[in-house]
Amino acid sequence: MERFEIDEDVEKRANMILKELAELPLEEVLSYALRSEEDAVRLYTMLSEKIEEPHAKMRFKQFIKSEEGHRKKVLRIFRELFPDREPSSKTSLTWVEISAGVERSIKTVRDYLEVLEVALRSEKLAEKMYASLAESSANEEHRSIFLSLAEDEKRHYKFLLGQYKFYKRAKAEESLQTLIDGLLKKE
Repeated sequence: MERFEIDEDVEKRANMILKELAELPLEEVLSYALRSEEDAVRLYTMLSEKIEEPHAKMRFKQFIKSEEGHRKKVLRIFRELFPDREPSSKTSLTWVEISAGVERSIKTVRDYLEVLEVALRSEKLAEKMYASLAESSANEEHRSIFLSLAEDEKRHYKFLLGQYKFYKRAKAEESLQTLIDGLLKKE
């Protein structure tokens, strides 16, 4: 049995956090969204600096710009709805915070897969959170912004899932080759 069942595990964990967020006031949910976007920028910055594959490096740099744009949009909505307040820093833990130590060096495929697991969870949660905010928003402009953010997060998730599956196959092939090499040496 695989330690991390990507699709089911991500869905289950994202839904658990969404239930917690649903009980919070909108101000706290938007504060959480802002912190999540900041964490995503840090995570993708780290990945863009440590990954050597050019296509993935370029995509992570694009994600950084996208997440910075998301933060600005959410902050604008926050300021419109709560003009006399600042976003709270006392919100629920984000995926990156929950997965402390994720910023260690990436030296193996397994290290990269572990970081991708965190990113996948984060993107799935963000997608669902923005879809939920869109559904509950009375303001048509805000609803449109939240739906757009949800679609961006869905695209990020799909790219990350492709990376995860590719590198997971590469790790499995490497492990198989190591096993075969070991068996041949014993003969």
